Amino acid sequence: MLGAIVCWVVATGVLAEARADDWGETEVDRDQSENAPAPGHFEFWAGGQAFLRAWSLYTGTTAAPFAGIQEDGVRLRLVGGYGSYTYSGPRAVGVFSQTMNFKGAAAFTDALVGYQKQLGPLTVKAFAGLSAASYQVTPDDPETAIRGPGLGGKAALGTWWNISDRAWSSVDVSWGSLYDSYAARARLGWRFLPALSLGLESGAAGNRESDIVRVGGFLRYEWAGGELSASGGLSSDRLLQGVDVHDTTRSSTPFATLAWLTRF
Repeated sequence: MLGAIVCWVVATGVLAEARADDWGETEVDRDQSENAPAPGHFEFWAGGQAFLRAWSLYTGTTAAPFAGIQEDGVRLRLVGGYGSYTYSGPRAVGVFSQTMNFKGAAAFTDALVGYQKQLGPLTVKAFAGLSAASYQVTPDDPETAIRGPGLGGKAALGTWWNISDRAWSSVDVSWGSLYDSYAARARLGWRFLPALSLGLESGAAGNRESDIVRVGGFLRYEWAGGELSASGGLSSDRLLQGVDVHDTTRSSTPFATLAWLTRF
């Protein structure tokens, strides 16, 4: 999966350079001057997030083969990532039961096709495709269904709304058929400087056996070719597992995320 990501990134970079003359100049967006260069056709991003009992790293790229990356049109997206997590629960040991600690590792790749549409101040991106993942748990946990490799479908929707010159909001949601995995995040931001925004965010992610909910704030720095954002706050996780469905909810703990994006 990592090899596929590397090949995709290299291929999109080579394609962008090879076809730069063919694409030529297109209509510039409202923040660019009339003599500015044509908008890029690719986005590349990377990031990470850390919770008390889980962390993950991810990277991905989106290609706009027929128009600029900030214009309406078809999108091709490839994403990959790796993460680790820990959990515990009561397990039968002979005729007795004891609490055991487990450590899991997961790797995933998404290959999606979508479309971006501008509706006045609202930008909408919709994607659908395939998602592959592999989970390993140490020691082996017979009560979890989330282990080993798997393949399923995935759908994602992202929106960006420029409420005013200063205020904006974004909502991103996704769902995958593999283990009923999902993710959602909502942000409400305020540009207190032309390039700097701060605001509130909330989100949730999980699957059929676990959920993580978070609430916090973020700081976002943007420039013509990309952005850098960081967020932090409190999170709470819940584990639903086993034939008897053990429900374990943990109190609020800190979380942090960091993400970088560039367009070319």
